Parts: sequence; C-alpha cells; structure tokens
Amino acid sequence: MTILYIHGYGSNGNATKGQLLRKMLPDHNVISPTFDYDHSSPWQIQDEIRKAVDSEGVAMIVGSSFGGYQALCATAFFHGIVWTINPVHDVEATIQRAIIGKSPAKTSNDETMNMSLLDTYRDFDKRVFHNQVRLNQSGQWPNDTPLNFALSTDDELLGDHRPLLDLFPVHNNVVWKDNCGHRFFRFEELKDYFG
Repeated sequence: MTILYIHGYGSNGNATKGQLLRKMLPDHNVISPTFDYDHSSPWQIQDEIRKAVDSEGVAMIVGSSFGGYQALCATAFFHGIVWTINPVHDVEATIQRAIIGKSPAKTSNDETMNMSLLDTYRDFDKRVFHNQVRLNQSGQWPNDTPLNFALSTDDELLGDHRPLLDLFPVHNNVVWKDNCGHRFFRFEELKDYFG
C-alpha cells in the first residue's frame, strides 16, 4: 500500500513523523513530499496532493497538524483511508498565529502577501473544508473514505480537540493519547490501527 504523509507547518517531508511512519510500516511505500505552506496557496497544495495521489496510487493519507487540515480537505477528491494527527480545524487562527504572527512584515509587500494568503485560506476554508464538514454532518460521508483521528489530550498548541469531533461526527476511529502534546511523538502506538 502507498501512504502519503502530509507534514505540518514549519516541518518538511523528511521530518520525524514521516520517518517514524516508514519505520513503523516497512512493508508499505510511504511518500512524504515537502509542501511550501508559506508561499503556496491552499489550492496549489491540494493540487500537489492530488498529483501525488494519482501518480503514486495512494491508498492512505496521514496528515499531522496543518497537514491534517490538508488531509481533511483532500477528502473532497481522495477516497481511501485518512488519518489525521492533532489536525488544525480553525485555519484562520492558525494562519494568523503561525504564518503572520511569526513572520513580521519587513516591507509592505510582505504584509500584503501575508494578508493575501490569509484571504485565500478564508475562501478555501469556506469552499472546501466547510463543504467536507457539511458532507460529514449530513451523514452522507462516503464509505470508501474511512476517517480516523489521533488526538492528544494535552495539545498545548491547539487545545481541546472535541470541537473537531463535533465538526466530523462520522468517523471510524478516535485514538486519544495523554502526555504527548501537539507534536504527538507516541506515534508508534498507532501501529495496530494503521495495519
């Protein structure tokens, strides 16, 4: 089986979780490209994900944090197993904190670019993410897209994940883990769920 790992913001395709996934599932082909969240629009990121899914025959997507948000959005076209690990569900607050808040504008062009990215994500969130939320809440979630969550009880960055589960009441598995924070380094404990 080919698995696509989508890393979080500030990470890359060769980061710890991608490596752990390869080590944990040696009989599977794990691909983990690096996405440029700072400079690519969400539409571009989703296009990159779609190309990887199509060209590699991806059967499972695993996304962490901001990559979890991207994985949830990819269910608009991807039909296969989806696992999200501490996924972002309030993208506007995340963009404000992670991209705009940590990258003070050096010039008015930087500020314009940051606000443009935020506006693009607002539009994308409304059109794609919230469309998937409505589909899930309507009970019409496709059977060929099992949705699974691995969530920290002590996520210091995103806080309580229960509102996320209210957004996606139709799901297959929810695995709660204590003492792992946002980074969720107790990743190996998911092995039995991943198959």
